[in-house]
Amino acid sequence: MKKAPSNLIHFALYLLLPFLTLSCTHNMNQTASQPQNGQQVIEAMHARWQDKWYPNFAFDQKAIFYENNQVSREEVWQEIYSYPANLHIRFDGFETGNGVIYNQDTVYTFKEGKQVSKQYSIHPLVLLSFDVYFYSPATTISKLQELNYDLSQFTESTWQGRKVYVVGTTNLSDNTSSQFWVDKENLWVVRIITNNKGVARDVEMNQYQQIDGYWVATEIVFKNNGKLFLREEYYNISFPKEVNQEWFDPQQFSTTNWQKSLQE
Repeated sequence: MKKAPSNLIHFALYLLLPFLTLSCTHNMNQTASQPQNGQQVIEAMHARWQDKWYPNFAFDQKAIFYENNQVSREEVWQEIYSYPANLHIRFDGFETGNGVIYNQDTVYTFKEGKQVSKQYSIHPLVLLSFDVYFYSPATTISKLQELNYDLSQFTESTWQGRKVYVVGTTNLSDNTSSQFWVDKENLWVVRIITNNKGVARDVEMNQYQQIDGYWVATEIVFKNNGKLFLREEYYNISFPKEVNQEWFDPQQFSTTNWQKSLQE
């Protein structure tokens, strides 16, 4: 077989060079656009859903408690969220007077209509499922660092058959370090692990569904040290255009009933 003249080879390379350069540049840009650490994951989440996530969220939930993998009891809770960092939960109906209010990183606990405790607390699920899309990335990052998430620890994996970013650990068999897992395509959180005083709480955000044009995780599963203890099923979901901020005022706990107000 005759060899191609060197001048033809050079000419062919000359023609191919622009395409090879474009291909390499595209791959480099694609790689550069992918988050390389936890901070960049938060920035990507915020950029993707800013002005698209829902600032108010009301729902009922079936709370199913487990002991030794068996259902021990079931309750119905009412919840409402409003940005930023406001969450009101009523346990088994408004008439019981039992519930909690999260207001600006402080949690107030009520029993039979009376406040029984108050303490500073950043709610990691509220932060990573809702507030992350409204706070500046710097604010979210600061709060995550306060919760002892090491944003420099970063890897990738799969979760329930989907590609995810893992922030807080590089060891995929580590089920105790504080970490969160984010769907790589959709950029929403699917798993959060917190470690508080030796108790590793593993929370799964499952069954994302599109409701009224918004995406919602309709099942939340909680495990303590690997053991299932609570499963939440969301229903009667709505996205109020406006909420009364008094619903998140501890002083108004006993008189608050947002369901009546939203139905009017």
